[in-house]
Amino acid sequence: MINQILLNDSVLLPPHRVSEPDPWVGHIPFALWIVEQTAPRLLVELGCHSGNSYFAFCQAVQANRLATQCYAVDTWQGDTLTGHYEEEVYQSVLGYNTSHYGEFSRLLRQTFDQAADHFSDGSIDLLHIDGLHTYDAVRHDFETWLPKLSARAVVLFHDVNVRELDFGVWRLWEELAAEHPHLCFDHSNGLGVLFVGKEQPECIRLLLKEWSIPGGRVRVRRFFERLGYSVVLELHNTRLLQTVAARDAYIVTLAQDAAARDAYNTTLAQELAARDAHIATLVQDVAELDKTVREIFASTSWRLSAPFRTIKTLFFMRK
Repeated sequence: MINQILLNDSVLLPPHRVSEPDPWVGHIPFALWIVEQTAPRLLVELGCHSGNSYFAFCQAVQANRLATQCYAVDTWQGDTLTGHYEEEVYQSVLGYNTSHYGEFSRLLRQTFDQAADHFSDGSIDLLHIDGLHTYDAVRHDFETWLPKLSARAVVLFHDVNVRELDFGVWRLWEELAAEHPHLCFDHSNGLGVLFVGKEQPECIRLLLKEWSIPGGRVRVRRFFERLGYSVVLELHNTRLLQTVAARDAYIVTLAQDAAARDAYNTTLAQELAARDAHIATLVQDVAELDKTVREIFASTSWRLSAPFRTIKTLFFMRK
């Protein structure tokens, strides 16, 4: 039974769009799976960045022809932990969203607090919180959006396995996990899955039951970890092929440059050879002229005419 639940139609779908940064990529199979299993009426993501998680949600909505309305909330400016976002990040996400999921998906370029006013209490079935990762910030986000969650709500927290710098999601996760049914995956920086709503579908109840029995948690984690690893591996393979293609193109450019250089060197060598031949001809002409001059100086007529040349020289000097 649990195998039938885990192997739904969406979990093995190849992601249509994956971009940097990579940490969320390993959870894409679970994102595809959870959307199909829960069929949320309203899905909201807080912190979209380049869209790896959000577009996985949208892909599952589209593939399963769900009536889900999706919203991604982000300023697309970055924060103290992620750094500054260039405008092209937002433009890329906006362009892809418009062309692929514009019928049911909308981007809200504003703060999380500002966006909260646009949603009714009890309306959100799936909430993904992936904004500023300090403890105070993520707690504020959860508490602000908690009234917006429905009776069947699921909340996802990324980076629950990161314990460095000012990351504090893990602290909040430990507190919330003690109060609600949950799943937690350790790979790809960790993903916490919190079942806040009491009215979960039968498939989720069966999954939580599997999670609670000896060995069940390991099986579920291993299943999604291995699928996630395959997506990460495919991404790295694609990038490797791109690197190889770029290298090959560079090698072709180098070969073309070398051929052009060799052609230039050949032309230069020909010009040098022509110059050397011309110089040799000039040297030969000079040698022949020198020989002619010496023959003239050595001739009888030159010696006999010497007095006349002396008189002529003196005559002109007197003038």
